[in-house]
Amino acid sequence: MRYLDKHTAFEKRLRQRAREHRRLMHARWHAPVVPLEHAFQRGWEKTYVLRDDIRRRPDFRVFPAVLEVVNRRLYCRNREFKARCGQPLLLRPRVIPVAKWLQLGWPDSHQRLFAYGHWKLEEEAWRPEFMRRYILGFRLVRTWWLEEEVRPFMVTHQQVDLPEVRSRIAEISAFMETHHGWALHDHLRGHRQWSRRFDTPRPELRSGADNDAQMEDAHT
Repeated sequence: MRYLDKHTAFEKRLRQRAREHRRLMHARWHAPVVPLEHAFQRGWEKTYVLRDDIRRRPDFRVFPAVLEVVNRRLYCRNREFKARCGQPLLLRPRVIPVAKWLQLGWPDSHQRLFAYGHWKLEEEAWRPEFMRRYILGFRLVRTWWLEEEVRPFMVTHQQVDLPEVRSRIAEISAFMETHHGWALHDHLRGHRQWSRRFDTPRPELRSGADNDAQMEDAHT
């Protein structure tokens, strides 16, 4: 086998393994979900609920409609709701984007609870503070009618385990990692390493070195 034919055959094999890996991951992700015979607890869940005295207000119907849109659920393994770094995980109402706000078409009784601005996305609590993204929209600023509730998070369903698919995925992953297959496959698809995206081309490096040498000769 010639040199180029050998590399062409290896590249074809890389593409085949990558396509098979993608199909297997899709099958594993979309495996059927079945109910468990005995539910078990895994961590805790924090969410918003209405206060008890809200139900006696004449405008009671406003608050459940707003809560259905802005409510969020926060999950944590410990009841203190702290991240691994020790930072507390805070529950904040969901920010409504402008497009969805126009689709809702709420009356003034609903809109009076919100404020328009550029808000930080609270759904990304796992991100560091300096990496948080911002969104333009409406945020619930009057939260006096809400209270936080912490309850056990129960697992009632589970995906069906596919041992043949899982073992084949492990084989393909081991092959790709041993032969640097993922990087080579990305290179075949036209992707470039992010760390070398802004590298200076070699001719420019040589021209820069020649200019430095000429400057040193001029000074001497």
